[in-house]
Amino acid sequence: MAAAEEWEVVRVRVKKCEGLMPPEFRSFAVDPQITSFEVLQHILIRAFDLSSRKNFTISYLSLEKPSQEVYLSLQSDWDLDVAFSSLSRAQLQLKVDIKPLEDSPLLEEWDIISPKDVIGSELLTPEKRPFPSSPLPLTQSILSQVGRTLSRMQQVLSWSSSEEATKPFKPPLSDAEFHTYLNHEGQLCRPEELRLRIYHGGVEPALRKVVWRYLLNVYPDGLTGQERLDYMKQKSQEYEALKASWRSQEGSEELEAVRGAVVKDVLRTDRQHPYYAGSEDGPHLAALRDLLTTYALSHPRVSYCQGMSDIASPILAVMDNEGHAYVCFCGAMRRLEANFRADGRAMSLKFRHLKLLLRRADPEFYAYLRRRGAHGLLFCYRWLLLELKREFAFDDALRLLEVVWSSLPPDPPETEVPLSGEPLASPRPLLVRPCWGEADEEEEEGEEDLGEPLPPPQEFGMGNPFLLFLCLALLLEHRDHIMGGRLDHNETAMHFDRLVRRQDLRRVARRAKALFAEYLQSEVWGANPSLAAP
Repeated sequence: MAAAEEWEVVRVRVKKCEGLMPPEFRSFAVDPQITSFEVLQHILIRAFDLSSRKNFTISYLSLEKPSQEVYLSLQSDWDLDVAFSSLSRAQLQLKVDIKPLEDSPLLEEWDIISPKDVIGSELLTPEKRPFPSSPLPLTQSILSQVGRTLSRMQQVLSWSSSEEATKPFKPPLSDAEFHTYLNHEGQLCRPEELRLRIYHGGVEPALRKVVWRYLLNVYPDGLTGQERLDYMKQKSQEYEALKASWRSQEGSEELEAVRGAVVKDVLRTDRQHPYYAGSEDGPHLAALRDLLTTYALSHPRVSYCQGMSDIASPILAVMDNEGHAYVCFCGAMRRLEANFRADGRAMSLKFRHLKLLLRRADPEFYAYLRRRGAHGLLFCYRWLLLELKREFAFDDALRLLEVVWSSLPPDPPETEVPLSGEPLASPRPLLVRPCWGEADEEEEEGEEDLGEPLPPPQEFGMGNPFLLFLCLALLLEHRDHIMGGRLDHNETAMHFDRLVRRQDLRRVARRAKALFAEYLQSEVWGANPSLAAP
């Protein structure tokens, strides 16, 4: 059998099936080296004019049993690679099955849904809209929130008409389009607009290792293309020096404590994904182990905490370079470090905000959870700690993460990303702490303690409000099952545990963006000292 790399061009023949209607056929050619699953989806949408009916599945004809017509599901880049590699000649046969439309039109997963669309949908009927309407112009932008006024957000990033806000979906950001955000010297000149574009459509997989460095605030402002190359080379050398330093301490108690905790987590992190599959001493697992060990020993005030491997894993898989991944991980942890602090203040505040949001959006559901002893939402701990990374399949999680990051304002370092943290005030053993279930089940606040107004965007969720709306959307997706089955806290937690890596990103993202747009438009936030960040 010929390897997929031998085909420079593969001819694709597609059959579209829709109920009792006669099948339709299309043919086109693709380069298997640059065609991702998302690109293939967009080709099919255009080929069959599926812009108004996105609910379809893709499968490919298996060649294992030539005498039988067996189609296998095609849902990811991994499936597409398998389909290409199984070809005996440069022709791939696909089938597109159109599913029946739901009551409301299915929009592309990364579209912003305007309140006009939401009002007419099954998600937020007029009597169920959680946030009151406002006469202000629609503010779809989710950028430049921290340290900027709402008027500045509107000036830079809002649309002038509802037509612009509800225009058709955008494909993932391509290399050619990305270069339009750079000037002739390679400097990023429109960072807020770039983030808004990514919020709309994500990033092409091949471009992620470039664009994620901007989203994770790795680069100082104003670097040219050559300066960025030099910068990453310098920071990678710094990383190697840090790693060499702890490797010279073999046998020390601190090193063994940290490395033991790291190895335990690394060996069970994303092992189902091809990048981390295989032998336990494989190079990618070793890189992830060394990256996390270096971070823990270089940041003694934080050290290592369970869950950090889930944050580092997708970054390493995308960067495919240990030094670059470490620099990006340090950029991410500048914002996420508070989640892993022993005092738990950041996580407690996020829980309070999520409870307030759920109570305002769906009082009936919140009241049910209170009656069943589940209103503490402790089963959401993993969601808030890891920003929902574990709730979706790996490839979906990559898209989710980049969209969440794009919803945050640019926060580049003044000079460079620090690769080490402050030393401990007094010498003592490094702390290596588990995180799962560490949130104390403190006495629940009374309803009056949660307050009434939602915090403003720069405070809500400690400056990451869109994450809270994703959590809210995930809760509402399972509302009927939880209430219909009369699930208590433990049963609800078990229900969500069974769905790890199986949540429907398209549905959750669509609902979250609708709710978030409502929040931004309505201006339901106000001063509330009890909900302010510590």
